Amino acid sequence: MMLSARTVLGLISTISCISFAFGALSSPALAGALTKNCTQGWRHSGTATGKNVTIAGVSTYLAEPTHRTGPKKVILFYSDVFGSFFINNQLLQDYFASQGYYVLGLDYFFGDPIGLHVDQDLHPFDPNFDLPAWVAKSRVQAAQAVPIWNKAVRERYGPNAKYNAVGYCFGALYSMQIGATDDVVAAAFAHPGDLTEAHFTNLTKPLLMSCAEIDQTFPTVDRNRAVDLLTENNKTYHYQVFSNTTHGFATRSNPDDPNSVWSMRESARSVAGWFDRFSN
Repeated sequence: MMLSARTVLGLISTISCISFAFGALSSPALAGALTKNCTQGWRHSGTATGKNVTIAGVSTYLAEPTHRTGPKKVILFYSDVFGSFFINNQLLQDYFASQGYYVLGLDYFFGDPIGLHVDQDLHPFDPNFDLPAWVAKSRVQAAQAVPIWNKAVRERYGPNAKYNAVGYCFGALYSMQIGATDDVVAAAFAHPGDLTEAHFTNLTKPLLMSCAEIDQTFPTVDRNRAVDLLTENNKTYHYQVFSNTTHGFATRSNPDDPNSVWSMRESARSVAGWFDRFSN
């Protein structure tokens, strides 16, 4: 059967998106595939102070600093499966803005975050919801949008700004990818998913890893392997683990658990401090 030129080009485009989405597919996995643990946690309360802007055709949450001195500092915020407009993530982005950063979180779910498929207590509406299919669809969408959006953000704030990237769960992949380029000065992630050994060996920028003690997606053995790879390849990194925490603690902590709340806040403070080190 002969394929038309348009069909061949479409297949090439799809393969390229999948390759960008998951990195070196032949490299051993370190952070595993996203599971139901990535959809659980607690919804927080508060008033978001950012706004919705459109960048490269993508809805983007923008939180801006009220007081700023020195060079312009920017954080590319790659959200977990709940998206950049989920209240927990909005409040987290607002916090980074309060530390002097322009914070931008793109909606790479294009109006279909996991929050549309869970109730107020973050329990699935439909027990038969196909999470792997949703993740696969979202990965392809993000792979198409993220590179164009990254470029547009740099054009918006200019070449002299200091750019940083942080990714949570689903978003850790994009933080690691851009951390292998000269487009940022530093990278960070918390409770990541879908990472391979190649993401750590290819890294060229300083990395902060903010990790949960109990995490099926990024368990101790894989965390230790990641540290070994960073050490063997002479990377600049900082590794922290919060005791008695689970996957999602950095964005969906239990407000009734003092340790959970402290760990979330300390993780955020650590990310801001890490970026300060390379941006000031």
